[in-house]
Amino acid sequence: MKIDRLLSIVMYLLNRELVSARELAEHYEVSARTIQRDMDALTFAGIPVLSVKGPHGGFGIMKGYKLDRQLINTGDLYFMLTALESIGTVYQNKDLSETLEKVQTLVRDFQKKEFDSRKDKLSIDFSDISISAHGNAVFQDLEKAIHENKLIQFAYTDSNYQKSERTIEPMTIVFKWFSWYLYGFCRKRNDYRLFRLSRIRNLKKLNQTFERRELPFETFISRSANMELVDITLLFDPELKVHVEDFFRQGRITEQANGILVETQFPVNEGFLNMILSYGDKVEVLAPEFFREKIRERCRNIAQKYCKES
Repeated sequence: MKIDRLLSIVMYLLNRELVSARELAEHYEVSARTIQRDMDALTFAGIPVLSVKGPHGGFGIMKGYKLDRQLINTGDLYFMLTALESIGTVYQNKDLSETLEKVQTLVRDFQKKEFDSRKDKLSIDFSDISISAHGNAVFQDLEKAIHENKLIQFAYTDSNYQKSERTIEPMTIVFKWFSWYLYGFCRKRNDYRLFRLSRIRNLKKLNQTFERRELPFETFISRSANMELVDITLLFDPELKVHVEDFFRQGRITEQANGILVETQFPVNEGFLNMILSYGDKVEVLAPEFFREKIRERCRNIAQKYCKES
């Protein structure tokens, strides 16, 4: 419906400085002429639409404009609260709790019945991946250091079990690959690095401040992925089909007479090696050959431990 698109466009523009007509047309899958008519309709309705001409121009909303909270319906409030409550099962933070309280006050009396009925239909609980007591203490200290732009030092054990002392410019706390990480600039390696929170020990916040660097985590991780991913071919036993479809959904999955063939990409590191070994004899690495050799070597080492006479 046009009214839904118009309201969505207002929200879209409020969250951005300027948006070109082409971007809006592509985003809403309409023509540029339709976008121009939508802008005219918004202006006629009293929305202070800003139009800037030129190669770097576009549409925007004048600063200071606010939407009436009546435009936030029960569904909007439900999804906001569900998202906040879900994050709260993992991330214990006073500010988050206060934000949740504020949003809850927006639920009006006439909306409560519909709101409560929706709550029974969707529940998202991340508590199984919540931070440990040690991790929570590290998390809070890191938040303070990041907020204050203070250097930190800690002892770290990497995925190859190598221990080292690090001095870091902390930039971002990240939840990825089912774990919590610190993204920052390592002065020992003179490069950006990711550190798993559970492997950090003896964390100290230093008095020395630093100027935050410009490389955001999203750019770092995309560059790292492009550089380090390796083509992997795996053959799983047929009984693992459901699990394979769940875990390797980004790859190419083919059912064959002798099993489930998976062609995908992964960083070939200690973590991925351990993950493959966790499948035991239910999977075979077909390629690359150097990774097959890593599996053979690890299996030989395991076998030697169990072949020793007691």
